[in-house]
Amino acid sequence: MAYGKDIYSNILEEYDEKRELAERKAEAFDAALCARSPEYAAITKRLSGIGVRLLLAGRAPDKEAKIAEIRRETEELRARRIEVLAELGYKEEDADVHYECAECSDTGYTDNGICACLKRKIAERQLENSGLGTLCKRCSFDNFSLKYYGDTQDNLAHMEKVLAAAKKYAQDFDPMESRSLLFIGGTGLGKTHLCAAIAREVAFAGYTVLYTGAQAMFNDFSNERFRNGYAPMELTEKYFESDLLIIDDLGAEAINQFSVSCLYDLINTRMVKGKPVIINTNFDANSLREKYADRITSRLFGEYSVFPFKGRDIRAQKLMEI
Repeated sequence: MAYGKDIYSNILEEYDEKRELAERKAEAFDAALCARSPEYAAITKRLSGIGVRLLLAGRAPDKEAKIAEIRRETEELRARRIEVLAELGYKEEDADVHYECAECSDTGYTDNGICACLKRKIAERQLENSGLGTLCKRCSFDNFSLKYYGDTQDNLAHMEKVLAAAKKYAQDFDPMESRSLLFIGGTGLGKTHLCAAIAREVAFAGYTVLYTGAQAMFNDFSNERFRNGYAPMELTEKYFESDLLIIDDLGAEAINQFSVSCLYDLINTRMVKGKPVIINTNFDANSLREKYADRITSRLFGEYSVFPFKGRDIRAQKLMEI
């Protein structure tokens, strides 16, 4: 797993805060009960000393008898505590610490490692930071509908294969082994939907995902170069370091010598590092070759797995359904 360090540490701080809050609330509740019932206060005090008494009993010559006696007393105290709570109008669980996650007691960890709640929280935060937070909430593999590709049997069969390949890619994702992908095809064919679905699965597997529109990305490169000179990569380091980079709508940006140079550097650097990229574009192979230098397109069509998207504009089809 390759959780983002900042995200990970920030969430753990949040876990510390909510655990401490839950424990303070339980302590305040217990103090209020003690104030209402001297007997409850006495039982609580007696139970709080059980650990020390057991430790001392373990050193006594007749330790087994003493430990058995303390355990019997503990059972009696707990039983009477339940009765007193009922007399006060409460159940036993009302006096417990109410953690948000009962599995890990809001620590983020269980005996088996990282708790499922912490994995989910990290994934959600990474998706928020990725640029796909909102999109990933409504775009998944489950709601990617193939009914919009049924205009021809060939298109339907082809998109069934594309969907299956995308699912397998997300399921088997490895930041050092997975290939880069190139989604090409006209507007409204589901390219961004599948990108978001892949990002969702990869993030929930614990990897860092960064989604960016091509124009926004090149704006960062431009701002860093021309406003900061050759300072360290303050704005663009994330594009080189994320486990998975998704570039949306390549070709919509202003294409010039600078953007082409940045794109080549990014593609080549991530390729050398073995870090995968998913690029989607509304242009076909011939148009991409016309717009970008051979050194870029040779890498896109030589090193990336290319998936053409076929069919009719889904947005237009949905408008017809209204």
